Amino acid sequence: MLRALRETAPAVPVEANGYRMWVITHYQEIKRVLIGRGFYKDLLPRRKELSAQTVLLPGKTARMLHSSRRSVLERDGADHRRMRAVLDPEMSEATIAQHEQEIIATARELTGALPTGEPFDLVTSFARPLVVRTIARIVGLVDGELDEFPTWANLMVTGNSVAQIEESSLHLFRFAERVVARKRREPGDDLFTRLIRQCDEEGKFDEDELASTFMVLLVGSCEPINAMVHTLLVLLRNPDQLMRLRENRSLLASAVDEGIRLESPFRMLPPRFSDEPFELGDIVIPPREFIVPSPAIANRDPDLFPNPDVCDIARRSHGAMSFGHGPHRCLGIELGKLETRIAIAALLDRFTDIRLAISPDQIVWRPGMFMRRADTFPVVCH
Repeated sequence: MLRALRETAPAVPVEANGYRMWVITHYQEIKRVLIGRGFYKDLLPRRKELSAQTVLLPGKTARMLHSSRRSVLERDGADHRRMRAVLDPEMSEATIAQHEQEIIATARELTGALPTGEPFDLVTSFARPLVVRTIARIVGLVDGELDEFPTWANLMVTGNSVAQIEESSLHLFRFAERVVARKRREPGDDLFTRLIRQCDEEGKFDEDELASTFMVLLVGSCEPINAMVHTLLVLLRNPDQLMRLRENRSLLASAVDEGIRLESPFRMLPPRFSDEPFELGDIVIPPREFIVPSPAIANRDPDLFPNPDVCDIARRSHGAMSFGHGPHRCLGIELGKLETRIAIAALLDRFTDIRLAISPDQIVWRPGMFMRRADTFPVVCH
């Protein structure tokens, strides 16, 4: 589908979540939108005007609490810069590197418990607990507190119905509000406590911004589950590259980059809009239309990546948009890449042979055009 969109036109209108959205299909134009000059992500103040112009199927449009949509993910300009200034140092490469040994220990513990010679689900037995335990330590939550969070996050972004999306979103936000209250009562040496202090002592966040940012950080922390699965899937589809990685572990970082370039968990990024017409060759997108950049299309643009459908784990993926681009580039990129590298390394250390327990076309993918997520990922290892 993505290749067909790219070959059709530089911008293609589609229906998504009940709205008309224009999918941008050429790398340089996607980059232009993501850089952000003249494009906006904060839909809430303009929701009525934007919805009236773009709604196609009112019964498919989910409604979420306005207070849950005040996070750094959804803000523009000075508000976005204010919040990123607090969050960026907390998620920097140097800060995240402090957790590396703990993540390695957790990955080794989990792989040590995996069975040999019989099928198991990589998502529930390894990737999910690795990610949940890691983020719980970083933000200061207790064991078991996040067990249901990946399920709610999945349902919010890939739910089968409007009711499911709305209910899971409400669950997530109410959970975030309870976490704010508990961490105020029980502070610790952790990320959430530091953010609460920035709110209470420095005025860097208001209450809605704090709770919705907690929610976004936790939802985003689940994404490495998909990066692990997708990277392993690409390697299993390309056994020559998997053997190459086994023989040369120095290619691990570029192998992860190549895996998530080819199988980007983010098919589409959240919509933007502009108050000016957006010209792409002969196509002119009117003002106040929803504009959707696609990392998955950008990552296979032949103008930037020669032989874009070929897996080459030594490829320099500079310019790939797996984690977005520009001022809204994913906050958790360093954590996500680190977790995925450690996960793949731990699996290769533990097993000399890893195979899908089903054929690739039997993998069940969650619905929705924005995210690509496998419900389960059954493997057999020796």
